[in-house]
Amino acid sequence: MDKTFILRQYLKDHRKILWVSGIFVFCYFFLYFLYDVRLEPVFYTLFLMILAVLPFIVQDIRRYGRTAAKISENIHSSFVDQFQLPEADGLIEQCYQREIQSIIQAWKADRTAWRKAAAERDDYYTLWTHQIKTPLYAMDLMLQTRDMTPQKWRAELTQVSQYAEMALKYLQLENQNADIYLTQVPVLPLVQEAVRKYSSIFIAKKLQIELKDLNGCILTDQKWFSFMLEQLISNAVKYTEQGNVTISRPSPAEISVSDTGIGIPDSDLPLIFEKGYSGFNGRMERKSSGCGLYLCRKTARLLGCSLSIASKGNHGTTVTITLPQADFSAGG
Repeated sequence: MDKTFILRQYLKDHRKILWVSGIFVFCYFFLYFLYDVRLEPVFYTLFLMILAVLPFIVQDIRRYGRTAAKISENIHSSFVDQFQLPEADGLIEQCYQREIQSIIQAWKADRTAWRKAAAERDDYYTLWTHQIKTPLYAMDLMLQTRDMTPQKWRAELTQVSQYAEMALKYLQLENQNADIYLTQVPVLPLVQEAVRKYSSIFIAKKLQIELKDLNGCILTDQKWFSFMLEQLISNAVKYTEQGNVTISRPSPAEISVSDTGIGIPDSDLPLIFEKGYSGFNGRMERKSSGCGLYLCRKTARLLGCSLSIASKGNHGTTVTITLPQADFSAGG
């Protein structure tokens, strides 16, 4: 930075002190004038005072210039991680520096969280892209072989629709843009609508569907609860090759989705709700992105519910949605 500019800024920033010093010198000369003292000792005394103070002023100007240069260097630097403030001179500067450091730390934390979320989002959509290719390739193969069986087409279209819905809900949940509208929702029509979406898959696999004790209403957001229920039904159908899927309400506070499928190994149960964890079954089937149950848990927390899983290898799986306390009285 230009030395002349530094000097001008220094004088501007210290103008109050200069004004006070000027008034002091004026009073000094005025008093000597009143007492009719010769000017030689007056100027000599003033010269000695300036000579004593001048080194401190020069040192302060240099410190002022170094501080300004350091801050300017930090401002123009692209490496915020290496941002270093000059040594504070006084209580006010210390307070400012503490505030700046807290802002920098908050910014670093936000940046780290954003990078983590971006990396997770990239991982999810990489998996999602590979996952949605499966029904698309299947439909392309059916076109090539002229297999126009409506049930098969509906089954593949259902998968595509589900993956598109998962991608949309993933964005809404990750960006915390989920809108909640609580109403009294009848349980049986809600479940029937969710099952109807997978009717083609039930028919193709010749699976039975049982609906038990689904009377009454629950206080929830119909759109988000349907999404969670559809994901659980989709998992049940995906890993069940024969037998049935049962949706029941064992108590006013619970709704369960059970299947007679391949089950979940004990080693996978503690991690089954983690993002990207597809487990042994997912690796064997090569159909799972490991995000279905993760989104279910996020949705359940959004609605104030909780999820629990009971399963055994080759003995089926039961996923239970436990409703929040406020829903119990709505069980009817």
